[in-house]
Amino acid sequence: MDDRIDIQEFYKGLDIMFQKKDSKETMRYLDSWLKTAEEKADRSGIVAVCNELGGLCRVTGQIERAKELYRRVLENLEQMGLSSTEHYATALINMGDVYINGKEPQQALELFLKARTLLEKCGLTGDYRMAALCNNISAIYRDTGQFAEAEQDLDIAFRIIRGLPQYRGELATTYINLGELQVRQNKLEMARESFEEAIRIFEEDTGGQDVHYSAACAGLGEVFFLTGRLEESEKYYEKAMRLIERDFGKTPYYSMMAENLQKVRQSRQKR
Repeated sequence: MDDRIDIQEFYKGLDIMFQKKDSKETMRYLDSWLKTAEEKADRSGIVAVCNELGGLCRVTGQIERAKELYRRVLENLEQMGLSSTEHYATALINMGDVYINGKEPQQALELFLKARTLLEKCGLTGDYRMAALCNNISAIYRDTGQFAEAEQDLDIAFRIIRGLPQYRGELATTYINLGELQVRQNKLEMARESFEEAIRIFEEDTGGQDVHYSAACAGLGEVFFLTGRLEESEKYYEKAMRLIERDFGKTPYYSMMAENLQKVRQSRQKR
């Protein structure tokens, strides 16, 4: 009896699930594969499925379950003797992302800094994962008002990702983070340019299919609201909601966009 899941079959089926864009059906698919991996005591299979399931739980707001899934990933990697590898660093980053979604930035920062040290030890300072990690660290510094530190990490992210032309989506995400920092600094015209550049990359280079496209539209919607361009703000908040629903369904993030859109419409009515 084979003691491992068919990993190629798992990912092939997962690609089909993602194309359907039905998060509940995808969740059932992943739960089924996790059960099979557990029955086979397949550590590598458990790691693979928990990684994917943890990501889905994170974006659908199931934060505590996502934390538990990534804890299992880390524990299994440790038991497999892989705690000094890039795979472990990636798992730390994934866990940190969950803490970000759970509004626990300091715990996330600890995980991210540990992951950065590990990537450096693995000789991956120019890897796209380092760029993504610097983006995440920058976002935490931004949200805690440490703008100089946030700019430093964004500079590192830009320097890495501009040298990796195959990762255009990550470049667009870096522009989103720059735009969000510029909003905090009240540099609204610069923020508008950053979000518009992110949107341009998403539309021209990724066919509008990148899951971060909605964040760029939401950011531009906020800039237009803050600068009194309410009609354009409404347009981009509506677009952000359509994209969120397309990619994730009606999640808490979707509800937040709906609240923002309502504020814009109320402001338009008062004019």
